[in-house]
Amino acid sequence: MRARMAAALAMITAALAAPMAFQSRSVVSLEAADCERLTMMFGDFAVGRATQHAKVPMSVGTLEVRPPGNGGVQIEKGAGREYSITACIAAGASDKAGAQRLADAVRLTIKGNQVTVENLAQPARSWSVQIVVEVPDGGSVDAETTNGPISISGVSGKFTARAANGPIAVDDVNGQVTARASNGPISVSGTRGDIDAVTMNGPISIVLKGTRWEGKLEARANSGPLQVIMPSDYRSGVEISSRGGSPWDCRAAACRGAGDWTGSSRTLRVGPDPIIVRVSTINGPVSVHDSKR
Repeated sequence: MRARMAAALAMITAALAAPMAFQSRSVVSLEAADCERLTMMFGDFAVGRATQHAKVPMSVGTLEVRPPGNGGVQIEKGAGREYSITACIAAGASDKAGAQRLADAVRLTIKGNQVTVENLAQPARSWSVQIVVEVPDGGSVDAETTNGPISISGVSGKFTARAANGPIAVDDVNGQVTARASNGPISVSGTRGDIDAVTMNGPISIVLKGTRWEGKLEARANSGPLQVIMPSDYRSGVEISSRGGSPWDCRAAACRGAGDWTGSSRTLRVGPDPIIVRVSTINGPVSVHDSKR
């Protein structure tokens, strides 16, 4: 059982960490987000880079962001009353000049509330776009990716994230988040938010900080591992459950004396306050650990 648990935790760590390692050396405009933190490589090809930037008023309503296949979305805190959108573009070719021509052929396209990317190069070659959206307080963004990541960090508003074969990361979000991942992981960390997260064939990692959760958190993994890390003195009620004979590695203070962790269905309740955090898995191993302050 410990071998299965070790393998599952390794999968969570690798899946959650690797997809977010985008960094870039592209020159950006003064108004654009900094693309230098993103790295996009194409094997042994030379890489060309470009940056495009646009602003959209919040009056358009929910901003719909749809990068191309293998493209990602990063949602970050902005200011004012406009969405600030930066496309960090990279393309690969056998020589530097060819790669730069391909990168320069990619266009950030805004139509009303819809954000997409167009590649004018024919035929399309190796290329990728990471879209950074800076969102003022109270904004609303709907992001969808295929084979690319979505991260939502430090913002306040309403957010929907759907990823096929890519990870979703939610960190310190004040507002409403609906996250759905197919064949990819979801990670949630922080102290607040009304969050509903579901994975199909992917792990879920929950890191609770402070002593209470402000809002409501529900996360469900279908055929995927579940990892929960929290302080030993956490006050908000937390319910962790599993079905389908999931093995448990329960090392938190609340686990001591709680009984046998090898049953087909298990439920653990942590914290003296009413339950506002519910996390579960079907057919996936469970890991519960105290965090280190």
